Amino acid sequence: MKRILAISAMICLLSAPAALATEFTIVQKDKKFMPSQLDIKVGDTLVFVNEETKRRHNIYTKSPDFKYVKVRKQKPGDKDSVAITSAGIIKILCALHPKMKLTVNVTE
Repeated sequence: MKRILAISAMICLLSAPAALATEFTIVQKDKKFMPSQLDIKVGDTLVFVNEETKRRHNIYTKSPDFKYVKVRKQKPGDKDSVAITSAGIIKILCALHPKMKLTVNVTE
């Protein structure tokens, strides 16, 4: 019985970080990311929502700390999520609107 309790406690502890993950919504409207700067932790999720009525967006990064973060071309009303798995600074851009910029600081 004690062994079962110990194993159950270990499972709870190992799954705790996932339970603490947070979703951050980034709205795209008027050719801007809102917010334009964000501080998050590894394991958090970025949710990109295109609130434009006519414009598409194509979100990507080429930040050296990240292999690749890319969201397909979003039509108005689309919503896509990206889970962040490593720490560093992500500079997110829109391939269709070069002035759109989002900086995400990711810590452990």
